[in-house]
Amino acid sequence: MSMPAVERLVNLTIALLEARRPTTFEELRRRTGYYPQPDHATARRMFERDKESLRSLGVPIETRQDFGMDDPGYLIDRRAYELRDIDLDAEEVAALALAVDMVDAAEGALPLAKIAARAPEPASLPIPPTRIGLEVTAVDPVAAAIVERRSVIFDYRTADGRSGRRVVDPYGIVRRRRAWYLVGRDHDRDGLRGFRFDRMLGELEVGAVPAAFEPPGDLDLAAVVSGPESTPIDVELEVEADGRWVVSSRGGEDLGASGDTGTGEGPQRRRMRVARLDRQRDRAWLLAIAPEAAVRAPSDLRRELRVALAHTAAVHGSQQEDRADDGSGGAT
Repeated sequence: MSMPAVERLVNLTIALLEARRPTTFEELRRRTGYYPQPDHATARRMFERDKESLRSLGVPIETRQDFGMDDPGYLIDRRAYELRDIDLDAEEVAALALAVDMVDAAEGALPLAKIAARAPEPASLPIPPTRIGLEVTAVDPVAAAIVERRSVIFDYRTADGRSGRRVVDPYGIVRRRRAWYLVGRDHDRDGLRGFRFDRMLGELEVGAVPAAFEPPGDLDLAAVVSGPESTPIDVELEVEADGRWVVSSRGGEDLGASGDTGTGEGPQRRRMRVARLDRQRDRAWLLAIAPEAAVRAPSDLRRELRVALAHTAAVHGSQQEDRADDGSGGAT
């Protein structure tokens, strides 16, 4: 749609919004200066096209013929056209004000500010100045390389700390678990791989040859970085009284008492089972709930967690010794 056509539709909308009564086609011609064709039928067809265009955009143009009118008239009911009044509570207004503060004024603060201006006054909630800092990453050059189908070269650090040079044909970028990944064919391994952007080291180099590769037509980016499917397992725990609510919140089933305190108060520990845990993804949760809950079965998972806990204790122990040596350790 050309700019004159857009301007004509906007001005026609304004004219119909300002009308206090139905306005006929001839009145609209005089008021707007549009549809000047000498042939009345041609001018009328142009107006009908504009009217249908506005209706297709959601503008509620009504056709009415009030008492005493020889021809039908047109108008826009403001109640049907304008946004309803905004009904926000104090916390929602505070969140909106925070959003206005976070958005660059040139990129969209004005629309948010207009909404905030129509909202009720927020309660007395402190809203600290907020800014979002975006780190410069390799995303921009990779995006260009994907579009132009150029290979990329970068140094990469794996999860176990090893570093090496990678040459990759970039197919796409995907997000998984709050991390961004580059998915592509690793030249050295001749296979699909996913590379986390936050593990790329130094500057990324983009190859000089465009159209150097052709991405697979049936590529599923998310599947490349989702990892192999694992079989869920049922985990049996021995849980102290203070840890029962944590296990229960994960759907833990009470299997009965486990042991006796010897105080005459009855058993305080319970055996509980949590069904369908992921051996890898739920490892952090199982480590976090120790010592209030200890894994009893399966036995291989219990051994893995004991090794992990011993390693964690050793690392923290060495850190405590370092702080004591440099005088920064507190009293014990």
